Amino acid sequence: MALLLALLPLLPCSTGREPANASRISCFVIGAVAPTRNPFTALFAEDPQFTYRAYPLVRVNTNMEKQKLDRRYYPRTGGELMDNYDIMVFCEAQIEHFTPRKLHDLDFAFREAGMVGAASPGCSWDSAWVPTILYDLMPVSQYYDYVRSNPYRVIFRREMESVFTPFVELGMEKVSGNNYHYMTPRPGSVTWADMQPNDNPWLVSWRLGGTEAGIMWVFTGTFDAPWWGLVFGSGGENPYAIDMLTNLIFYSFGMPMVEDIHSRREARRVLSNFQAQKLLVLSMMEWADKFGANIFPLNEDLTALEREASSAMNYYLEQDYAGVITFMDSISSAIMDLSSEAVRLKDGAMAWAYLVEYFVVTSASLIAGSVLWSLMVRRRAYHAVGSTRLGIIYEGG
Repeated sequence: MALLLALLPLLPCSTGREPANASRISCFVIGAVAPTRNPFTALFAEDPQFTYRAYPLVRVNTNMEKQKLDRRYYPRTGGELMDNYDIMVFCEAQIEHFTPRKLHDLDFAFREAGMVGAASPGCSWDSAWVPTILYDLMPVSQYYDYVRSNPYRVIFRREMESVFTPFVELGMEKVSGNNYHYMTPRPGSVTWADMQPNDNPWLVSWRLGGTEAGIMWVFTGTFDAPWWGLVFGSGGENPYAIDMLTNLIFYSFGMPMVEDIHSRREARRVLSNFQAQKLLVLSMMEWADKFGANIFPLNEDLTALEREASSAMNYYLEQDYAGVITFMDSISSAIMDLSSEAVRLKDGAMAWAYLVEYFVVTSASLIAGSVLWSLMVRRRAYHAVGSTRLGIIYEGG
């Protein structure tokens, strides 16, 4: 029995719950939500596997201002929160104004509805987590002493499941970070990685108690930007950070984790390129439409191509990355043809606009020149003026 209890933290702790939307994972991000501060937002914005809603709740001074933001961004009821979102990410979220009803909804969502949570509390730990029932959701009992500019590296524990260890051979343990908090894991929690040389926990999780409990993850350092590659010029130092988070989320829902990281990245790249080319075509079509070009045939072709491309998205969601790459390569010439046609329509519409403008300017110039010639050179509108009476008397002496 003692041996079984000792091994419990090492057992799979996936929730068993499938995402609310079977094909895509819906996420709610609250607190610091900019991609330059939150790696989850960077992931959700780049990867079509995820949809998300962002609630910027940092540096808000009064509860009245926060309540106004709640009405704009936050789900109105606990049912709406649980029905529409599968995972909730907190980054320095100043939620100390939440009502007991909202706090209870969150507690229920994580314990009984299978919602997954990820947090890097930062300075909100003492004000938003410790005094509320949310404190009991956290796999750490202490989160304190923010340390700045003290380099560290993350070392993943090899005895754990292979959620993060595939990234070791990709050089993730060589990435250097600078800022962190000290954390004290609770009994029964799982520490997945430590910082070296200070030997403090970097990532801790546990599966909450409840009938259909989710996993709660806690990161140190308020998502330390240098380590995550969120600051300008550092992204190349940790290019696989968002892929690591993808594995974390897949593991949390009991989904198959990414086996071929490079293929997924390439599949994501070709899908992103298609979206960029589609936006270019749409912008050209909008430009041409303003000048009266007939864009309806091109619009129909683009709609048909989008329907074809949806098959590639299905391959991506099924983790058939080779299928995505092959399929997108097969339609790449079609989107290029549409781009060329959109440019041709735009150029044609602009040519007519320039031609009309040329004729208008030329006509105005000819008319103005004719009038000027008649009035100032030939003086057709001028008549000789006779001498006045005074002038006649003067001349007669």
